[in-house]
Amino acid sequence: METEKIGIEAPFAIAGVTLVPIVKTSLNCWQSKGCLSVFGIKQPVSVIAVSPQVKRAFLISGEEVSLDQLTKEAPGIKEILARI
Repeated sequence: METEKIGIEAPFAIAGVTLVPIVKTSLNCWQSKGCLSVFGIKQPVSVIAVSPQVKRAFLISGEEVSLDQLTKEAPGIKEILARI
């Protein structure tokens, strides 16, 4: 069984810019010969950079992506950005 979830990590500030990491968490479970095996991984997929002048989002590859697209993938982004 495999489960994947896109989520938002805690925002943090560096040099006047707040970064909001977006991560994918995957959990794999399988049973074989009476043993249960579990494997999990958390990996970054994108980041939102927020400054007083602008809000921009980037995939980990460096490509810019729209905030609307990320909002569809990770619910809760609007609420986090409203608090920054």
